[in-house]
Amino acid sequence: MTSRIRWGRAIAAALLSELAVIAVLLAVTLTYSLLIAPGRSSAEYQRFGEAAGYYVAPAASGFAIFLSVFWMARKLTADFVVNGTLVGVIAVVLTAGFLFGAKPEDRPMYLASFAIRIVAGYLGGLTTQAAFHRRRAFAVSAVGEPGI
Repeated sequence: MTSRIRWGRAIAAALLSELAVIAVLLAVTLTYSLLIAPGRSSAEYQRFGEAAGYYVAPAASGFAIFLSVFWMARKLTADFVVNGTLVGVIAVVLTAGFLFGAKPEDRPMYLASFAIRIVAGYLGGLTTQAAFHRRRAFAVSAVGEPGI
């Protein structure tokens, strides 16, 4: 029996989603420091960067995982949810080390962020599965056969 899990694509999707989170955080901090509040002290920028990471990263990671599952699952014909959830789990494994270096008061947000990643992968899998079945039903009904 062969595995229907696309390991290479799942790992690539998780890596791309984490790079997207880094890009979002960079864009937020640069926008703040260059456009919104130029000329502040480096300590103020440091505090803003920490706050941005705390509040922006979890939402950005969920959104990035959800979108990366669409890329990963585009050639799948089955096992969408398993592959999508796997993307979220791999992303958690990639970022789990940060939990141990985090301040104790920040750890609950890390745990919430990990849960968001897994749920986003699951929801991405469900959404791509539904889209696949809609496209397939439309293609079959378009040629005059009953829809699936």
